[in-house]
Amino acid sequence: MTEKKKITIDEQIEHIKSKNIKFEIMSENDAKKFLTYNTYYFKLKSYAKSFERKKDGSFVNLDFAYLVELSTLDANLRLFIINLSLSTEHSLKTMLIRDVTNNEKENGITIINDLFEKYPFIKKNINQKKKDSACADLIQKYENQWSVWSIVEVMSFGDFIKLYQLYYLKYPTEISDKVLPLLWSAKFLRNAAAHNNCLLNSLRIPYKHTHLNQQGIIAPTKELQHEISKIENISKSTRKKLLRNPIIHDFVASLFLFNYICTSEPMKGHIYNDLEKLFKERFVFHKEYFEKDSYLISCYIFLEKVIDYVK
Repeated sequence: MTEKKKITIDEQIEHIKSKNIKFEIMSENDAKKFLTYNTYYFKLKSYAKSFERKKDGSFVNLDFAYLVELSTLDANLRLFIINLSLSTEHSLKTMLIRDVTNNEKENGITIINDLFEKYPFIKKNINQKKKDSACADLIQKYENQWSVWSIVEVMSFGDFIKLYQLYYLKYPTEISDKVLPLLWSAKFLRNAAAHNNCLLNSLRIPYKHTHLNQQGIIAPTKELQHEISKIENISKSTRKKLLRNPIIHDFVASLFLFNYICTSEPMKGHIYNDLEKLFKERFVFHKEYFEKDSYLISCYIFLEKVIDYVK
C-alpha cells in the first residue's frame, strides 16, 4: 500500500487540476478558501465519484463548482433525512403504542419480556445509559419493570425496530406487512445522515459493503416495486436500475414508510413541504451544472416522480 502523505491546500488544487477538474466558475483562490473554511479535501473530492470519467480516469465536463454544489445539496438532503427519520420514528412508536393499547391479547409487559429473552443485549444497551443520558431518569425509575409504554422512550432506533418487528410478527396487520420490510432501509439512511456520511457521492458508483444480498445488490420488496410500478412514465428497466443503488433505494423506501405510518396530517404537510422545497427549488438552483450528465438527470427525474406520487 502506498504511504499517504499530508498535502497542502495548494497541492490539493494541483491534484484536482490533474484530474481535468476545471476552475472556470469558481476561481482557484475561492476554491482554496472553500477547502480551508467550509469543508476538507477528503470529503469534497469523494463527490467526484458521481461524475462521468474518461477511460484514463480524468473527468468529463467537471468544474470545481459542481463538487461544491453537490456537497451542499448533500448537506441539505441529510438535514431533510434527519427530520424525516425523527417524524418516522415518532409515527412508528405511536402506531405500536396504539395497537398494543387496543390489543386485548397483549398487556404491554409480556412483549417486553419476550424481547429481552430473544435479545438480552437490549437490556444491557439500556442500562448503559442510566447514568449519562437524557433518558437516565426514566431508566432509573422503570428499571426491571419495563412496559412497552415506558421502554420506547429509552431505546435506540435499532433496538426499537427489533421490538416493532417482534410485536407485528406476533400480531400482524395490513399496514405492518408493508412497513416491516422497509425498516432497515430507514435505519441505514437515518444513521448515515446522523453521522454526516456522504450520500450523493455514491450515485454513479454505489456503495458495495452495505445491506446487500448475496448477489451484491439491493433486493427491493415486492410491495415497494409494486408501488413504484404504479407511477406513470417510470419504465421497468429504469426502476430496476436505479433501485439497485442503496442510497436511492433507501430514500425511496423511507418516503413510502413515512407515508404508510404517519397519521398526522400536520406532520405530513410539514415533511412534504420541506421535501418539495428541497427537490423543486434547492436541487434545481444550479441545474445548469448537471444538465449535460444524463445519468444524474435520470436519477433526479426518477426521484421527482416518486416524490410527486407519494405526497
